[in-house]
Amino acid sequence: MSLLKLKTREAKILPDNCHESDDNVISTTNTTNSNYTNKSEIFEIREEIKNNQENDEFPTFLIRMLNFCREVAIFFLVMMTYAAFSKDPPKISNSPAAYRFFPENSIVTDWYRGQISKAIEHARFSDIAFVMFYAPWDADSQDARKEFQIAAEFMQDRVKFVAVNCWQPHGECRTQYNKVYKWPVLIAYLPHGRGVQYNGPISAPHIIEFLNKVCHPITHLSNESIRDFQDAYIKVKLNTSPGSMDFAVLYTAALRYLEKDPQYRITFYVTPSNTSVPSLQLFMWNETLIYPINDRPWLPDEILQWIIKHTHQITCWVLPSGTKSSALSNNMQNAASLILFTPKNPLHTNSDYYSLLQEVAQEYFICEESNIVANMLNVHLKLKRTANSLTHRQLKATCDLNSKISSQKLLSSTKTVWSNESACSQKIELKECDLIIEKSIRNFCANLKTEHCLELFPVIREPLACKHKFVDNVQLYKTSLISEIVDYKSPDSLKKMFLKNKCKHFLASEKIYPTVFAKTSTSPKNISIAGLSCKTNKTLVLLAMDSLLHYSFAERLGIDLNKQPDRSAVVILNDKMESHYILEQPINSQSLREFILNYTKNHLNRSFNSIATLSASSEPVKSENMTQVLIKELDTSTFLPTVLQNDKSVVVFYYSKQCSFCNGISYIYLTVARKLNYLKKIMFTRINGDVNILPWEYTMESYPTILFFPSNKKSESRVFPSGILMSTSNLINFLFANLEPSLKLQALWSVCIHTKFGKEQSTCYSSLIGETLNLIDDTLRNWRKSHTLQRQVLLHKLKFLRQLHLLFAHSPNNHSAILNTLNRLSLNMRYTENYIVNRTNKIHEEL
Repeated sequence: MSLLKLKTREAKILPDNCHESDDNVISTTNTTNSNYTNKSEIFEIREEIKNNQENDEFPTFLIRMLNFCREVAIFFLVMMTYAAFSKDPPKISNSPAAYRFFPENSIVTDWYRGQISKAIEHARFSDIAFVMFYAPWDADSQDARKEFQIAAEFMQDRVKFVAVNCWQPHGECRTQYNKVYKWPVLIAYLPHGRGVQYNGPISAPHIIEFLNKVCHPITHLSNESIRDFQDAYIKVKLNTSPGSMDFAVLYTAALRYLEKDPQYRITFYVTPSNTSVPSLQLFMWNETLIYPINDRPWLPDEILQWIIKHTHQITCWVLPSGTKSSALSNNMQNAASLILFTPKNPLHTNSDYYSLLQEVAQEYFICEESNIVANMLNVHLKLKRTANSLTHRQLKATCDLNSKISSQKLLSSTKTVWSNESACSQKIELKECDLIIEKSIRNFCANLKTEHCLELFPVIREPLACKHKFVDNVQLYKTSLISEIVDYKSPDSLKKMFLKNKCKHFLASEKIYPTVFAKTSTSPKNISIAGLSCKTNKTLVLLAMDSLLHYSFAERLGIDLNKQPDRSAVVILNDKMESHYILEQPINSQSLREFILNYTKNHLNRSFNSIATLSASSEPVKSENMTQVLIKELDTSTFLPTVLQNDKSVVVFYYSKQCSFCNGISYIYLTVARKLNYLKKIMFTRINGDVNILPWEYTMESYPTILFFPSNKKSESRVFPSGILMSTSNLINFLFANLEPSLKLQALWSVCIHTKFGKEQSTCYSSLIGETLNLIDDTLRNWRKSHTLQRQVLLHKLKFLRQLHLLFAHSPNNHSAILNTLNRLSLNMRYTENYIVNRTNKIHEEL
């Protein structure tokens, strides 16, 4: 058989031209082997041939697929190479041309094309330059533009103001600094060292305060006494001679501290000394720490780290950044906090309300009566508050008078010395000279009894009648000892300039907000809180916030600072108990101490005021159309009077603006309220639970929440189950389950009226008729069991039920008749219920 296969294959592969010559051979072979084959062998041979043909075709298909894939890969490779070499830049529109951000005549030098190199080089020519990097489209930059200009007009004689557009495409500033995440960026540059970044509020007074600190980061302390009480201050003794590296390190540390603390709570005082080793002391209200010069290097970063780590205060100003931060929560998370809202004028060195808070805090935290230093500081602070009040009064009167005569024509006091006084000594010439202003100044200063008063008026108006005599004297007495050029750098001129700047700052600060002082108590009491923080577990953290900047925090607590005296208020906030307490009395030393003492003894009532209380409408909204749906908006003041009405059932929907599910539930709630709008004895309301402060029993833990208050049974309120899907049908079933019997029939009829489709409406009325028959059946059963007087009441009820049954069956569209009958039935059923309750109570009393 194998030979046959071989011979068959040999015959198969013969060339076509050989078939004719070998016909005899093949026929001979087939004839010879025909005796040895049968049908099965022929079938096997055919299958073998078929398989061989398939095996020959399979490798050919694989080769074709491989070649095709190779061609596709080569095609894509060629296309990618072509795209890489012929890629054109994306076609984008040209950037808009740069334009001036500040006016052309502004004091601020505006590099609006983003030339940062030229701007920095220009800024380095002045002693101190203040640079604003802005983006023209940024809202904060646009708001800061006005404040920056005001500060520039005030500080133009001491600081150079520069602005750079750091958003201009292809600009130098944008190219170098393309990862700035917030605008504007304000940096003060000095002739040496790196710049000092400003991190405080974007307002002109705070910018001026910052630049004053940059101009004078260190204060010279000529003696050991403390001029003004500070929360904490640094006193350093070191060598201040020119070229001193120790002083340079301290100067750099003082500048960098301005970046770390926008409140500038610590003042750096320096006492010149010839010592070779500097000494630094950190003074706080009850202790003094010494910088370990032997263990830590004398470097700016090391000094700053040590100061920030070891500084602690009993009172402090809190300055939220305006963005999401933990500045406020870090001070309030450990204990309850007493927060004083009061104006903080950056150009004023003292705040009387804050000094009052310091005075009370020292007494509150003094645990040892023998603490002599703390007691002395407390006495010093009381005296300092009185001295500040007198100084402010004198400075105000002096600077006001100086500002009135500053616009008049003035002559140099140096030249006035050489005027011929005898020529103006006659009485007639005195009237012509008109010395009223000069006399008023001297009399005013004599009443003030202060040595600085006349120094604030270094220039006295020369009488006009003597002006010609003054000129004659100057020409007559020529001498080299006098010069017509005034030396502005002489000690007297510098002193006068200092006092003038002092008046300039005072008048500017009064325009921002006048200085306020706490009033004294009319009926003083002897209230002591000495050491109270050590005698109780309810310790308070005493904080202060600027009511001019952070009034929104007070509004969230229900305090309208515009209606408070001096825009000042005091509140105790207990974060753990979720409660706060507001001082309702005027703020003074006695009321503040009494407020703290009553909180410690749990004598204060929790306040429910909030921002919703301030913005609540005083007039209720009424609906004239019966088909109009009215959902009353509640707040803290109207919540309890509304939900506790005995003659109405009240449904309250708690929501929050931060709740995303509340919008969908609001539609369902409104739909149910529309379906039940024919019920006059049920009221649908809602309240923003996020901003309204309610008693704890009415405060919900999650939103949305629906609460039902039944009439005459307010203590049996019900909450819509959280495990059930909030839908229209489920909410209606929830209300039906909790409505009193006198309202269920009316509620079901109101739902049937608002059914849209005819088939559903017929089904609803059938259910309504069935419910009426059930009520008739129950009433008949009660009639059989009742006595004579009660039977008369039940007969009236049966009469109304029969009328309703007929109306529902034959006149379902007669709404007025049905509503009238339902109201009469409701009155009858409530009378029956009240009668049964009173009768039961009477029986119990007799027993």
